[in-house]
Amino acid sequence: MLGRDPYDIDLVTPGPPEPLARKFADSIGGRFFIMSGEFMTCRAISADGLVNYDFAALRGGHIIEDLGERDFTVNAMAVELPGGKKVIDPFGGGAHLAGREMVPVNDSIFDNDPLRLLRAPRLEKTHKLVIGPSLARLISARATLASSPAAERIFLELSRILAAPGVSASVARLDELGLLEVLLPELSALKGVTQNEYHHLDVFNHVLASVEALENELDNPESFFPGRGQAIGKRINRGIAGDADCRLALILAALFHDIAKPHCRFIDEDGQVRFFEHDRLGADLADDILTRFKVSNETKKTVTHLVRRHLRFEGLLQENIPSDRACLRYLKATEPWSIEAILLSVSDRLAVRGARVSEKDIDHHLGLARSLMEQAFTREETRPLPALVSGDELMRDLGIGPGPTVGELLDQIQNEQELGNIVSREQALTLARKLASWNSENSSRPAGGG
Repeated sequence: MLGRDPYDIDLVTPGPPEPLARKFADSIGGRFFIMSGEFMTCRAISADGLVNYDFAALRGGHIIEDLGERDFTVNAMAVELPGGKKVIDPFGGGAHLAGREMVPVNDSIFDNDPLRLLRAPRLEKTHKLVIGPSLARLISARATLASSPAAERIFLELSRILAAPGVSASVARLDELGLLEVLLPELSALKGVTQNEYHHLDVFNHVLASVEALENELDNPESFFPGRGQAIGKRINRGIAGDADCRLALILAALFHDIAKPHCRFIDEDGQVRFFEHDRLGADLADDILTRFKVSNETKKTVTHLVRRHLRFEGLLQENIPSDRACLRYLKATEPWSIEAILLSVSDRLAVRGARVSEKDIDHHLGLARSLMEQAFTREETRPLPALVSGDELMRDLGIGPGPTVGELLDQIQNEQELGNIVSREQALTLARKLASWNSENSSRPAGGG
């Protein structure tokens, strides 16, 4: 009816669904598995993995009774197979769909399945349906139920909402419906937290502006990073784990990057609002949130890595023209997500428009971001450089045993190699001798001496 190709097809059968679903999966060369033995539901997946066919036992004695157990009238329609000519529409779903109205089948739909509280704003966003005032009131009245489904199911619905265009508006909508405070109280707590004169927004609205700027970057990477747009687009669409791709991880990092500011806010002796350590504590809070939703370790590591390091770009901006060594330190500190960290830094900067921020500041940030982006891609395309010297060679040459000193020396040798300052084994050993000698001299000095 909407002119879309369906990727999730629901089928009901008066008898047990398993034999039919197995036979159907075999006939299309797809896969089969049982989703719920208790509720007699099975799934067949097409050979290309793109279409799900969910088979369930008919609830009640008639299809109309079954449809009466569903959520919204637009989802409470059916066709009889084979044939599928006549639409069974006992609740007026076709007319509601034509008017883009989302109407509940009955007022108990959220009591029966609280996950529908999230499905409503998801359908509003993805299918351009409208949550009218009466449905909005019903959702708000039942909002406290939103945390009761399994954590994985909640995160799946949240991720679908965050994957649709207009993330900032979606988060604001969840807040309007009373769902944000139930599911992400840490994000809701950012409302009203004022900042210093570099900012024109409170923390909550700054985060929403950051997400909006990030979406603009991800949708138009070539305009921000000329020559690298296609590579960025390919990169952000790659999967991290089964529950997230790179784009979703970046969106989550943008949402959580200032999540700890309410806990870190203080006013210094000069009357300036400060948020010391909010990057470190923010990473811990992000980890707690994602653990609560049972998100995969790979996705958690990516998001917390970006949150923990989102301020490192500010250090580079303190220098008018950062040194090559400083830029390399940034790239090594943010790898393997340096490209994503740069994207996040730009979105954060674009959401800061306070009285003490000039267009020159923003242009400086973008210029440095473009330079670092090119370096980040170049490092990925040319690495790894061949090691000039091994740990065993260092130990033999310097007469030292295994330990952290060997690793530190190898890191510094690799840094100088990447900067183009050394190119041979002898140069690497010479550098290691100098560094070892300097470290020895400094460690032998008394504290406070010299």
